[in-house]
Amino acid sequence: MTKCYLFLLGRPGCGKSEVWRNLTEKIKKDRVASSFARLDDFPILNGWKEEDFAGKDYTHFLPTSDGGFKVVDPGVWNELLRRLSIQIRGRKEEVLAIEFARDRYVQALSLFPEDMLKKSAAIYIDASFETCWKRNMERVKRLQEQGQDAHFVSKKEMEETYLNDDKKELLSKKPVDVLVIDNEDKTLEELRKEVDKIVAKIEEKIKKYDA
Repeated sequence: MTKCYLFLLGRPGCGKSEVWRNLTEKIKKDRVASSFARLDDFPILNGWKEEDFAGKDYTHFLPTSDGGFKVVDPGVWNELLRRLSIQIRGRKEEVLAIEFARDRYVQALSLFPEDMLKKSAAIYIDASFETCWKRNMERVKRLQEQGQDAHFVSKKEMEETYLNDDKKELLSKKPVDVLVIDNEDKTLEELRKEVDKIVAKIEEKIKKYDA
């Protein structure tokens, strides 16, 4: 049964995957948890978009000139979290990370059950919009060269959906414990020190659950 949920939050390109890679290494090395996994709402979003486009249904998404797509139905965002919640049910990992990007995190977190939020911590990974866009393009290019799904987010979508968010409100209201990681220009050593803080929070949650 899951003892700790981690919400990995931040713009596309902020470094959620990088943080998770370093976090899993630390969890394994220090034997913090016997099992852990990560769920991401982007595959749900992308699959939904592909299905709609195949059926020439442009109710929820529109293609963009740069090869990406744009969400045109605001209801998509809550529906994605509803579908993600279904995947979460019955998971057995001790630590389960839930990754998504939004402009209103306080509202998004309110969609999850209260008993789950009590066992949760949010990791907000902070990086400027321009840095995130640059990383996003570098990642797309690298994955395309490898013949993999690039999970491309258009700049139009990035600007309209992720340019501004409610970080200040998230930190003031704290619907869950919140840790902020500055990933604007971190060395690997500096990032690992930040990851140590996350591990300490996981251990705190697991200890509280076991109590």
